[in-house]
Amino acid sequence: MSEIIPFPKLRKQLVNEINKSMSDGQFDKAYDAFEVYEQHFEMNEDLSIKKCEVLKECGHYLELREEASILLGQGHDQYDQIIIYFVESLYYLEQHQTVVEIINQINDEDIEHKTRMKLLPIQDMARDKLEQRKRKASDILSAFKEEQFENQIQLLIDLIDNHLGIFNLTLAQIIENESLHPNVQSLILEYLRLGDWTNKVTFAKLDENITTIPSELDGIERTHFNKIIIPKVIEQLEIDSPSSIELANTLLNQHAIVMYPIEHKSLKDEDLIACYLKLLAERFNIDANYKCVNQEDWEQFFDFIQKL
Repeated sequence: MSEIIPFPKLRKQLVNEINKSMSDGQFDKAYDAFEVYEQHFEMNEDLSIKKCEVLKECGHYLELREEASILLGQGHDQYDQIIIYFVESLYYLEQHQTVVEIINQINDEDIEHKTRMKLLPIQDMARDKLEQRKRKASDILSAFKEEQFENQIQLLIDLIDNHLGIFNLTLAQIIENESLHPNVQSLILEYLRLGDWTNKVTFAKLDENITTIPSELDGIERTHFNKIIIPKVIEQLEIDSPSSIELANTLLNQHAIVMYPIEHKSLKDEDLIACYLKLLAERFNIDANYKCVNQEDWEQFFDFIQKL
C-alpha cells in the first residue's frame, strides 16, 4: 500500500483555523483544530505556545500542566511564557504549596521583570488559598473527634500535601488522647513523620499500646509488610490466580495502612505469607494448594486480622 500523504494545503488551513478561532474567542474550536493538526504535523514553538493558551482558556489544566512541562524540558526559547502557563496550571489544579515553592525557586533565576510581576500575584493568591485552608483545618482540628471519618481522612491528606509541620503538636495531642479509627491514626503518624516530629507519641491501636517517635518511622510504603510480605503473596498469585491480583492488592494495602506501624513479629515471614494465601484463597475462591498452615498460627493470624 502506498503511504497516505496529507492534503498539501491542510497544514495552512489548520493554522488559519487555529488563529481565527483564537481571535474570535472560540477556543474549543481551536482545540479541535490542534487535535487534527497534531495527527499530521509536528508542532513548532509558536503553535506550542498558542496551544498552551487554548488549553488554559478551555480549562484543560491537567493537559496544560503536561504540555508546559514537556516544553520546559525541551528548553524552548520562550521559557518565561511557558513557566507562567505551567504555574497557572498548578494553581488551577489547586497545587498551591507547589506554586509557592516553584515561584520561590524561579525568583532566584535570571528572568524578566515582567515575568516576575506576572508570577508574584499568582504566588500571593496561592498563599491566600493556603491560609484559608489552614484556617479551615484549624477549625476542624479543634473539634476533630466530632468530624465524620471521611472528613478526618480528607483533612489529613490535605495537611500532608500542604501544611507539613504546622499542626505537629495538635495532631500529637489528638493521637494520644482521642479514640480514632486505625486509618486515621496511620495518617496522623505519616503527617508527624513527614513533619519531622521527634518527640514520642503513645497511643492504643488494635488492642496494642504503642510508643514511637514518628520521625524515626520508615513510612507506610516502606514497612516490612509492604516491602517483603505483599510482593511475595502477589508473586504466588501471579502463578495461581492472576485474575485475583487486583482484589488481593486492595486488601493487602488496606491491611498495611490499618496496621501501621504494627508488624507481625510473632509469625515468621513464610508463615505469614502462607496465612495470607490461605485467607485470599478462601475469600476469592482460588483453587490452589498452598503450604499447610499450622492451626495455632492460623488462629493467631485470624484473630489479628479480625481487628482490621
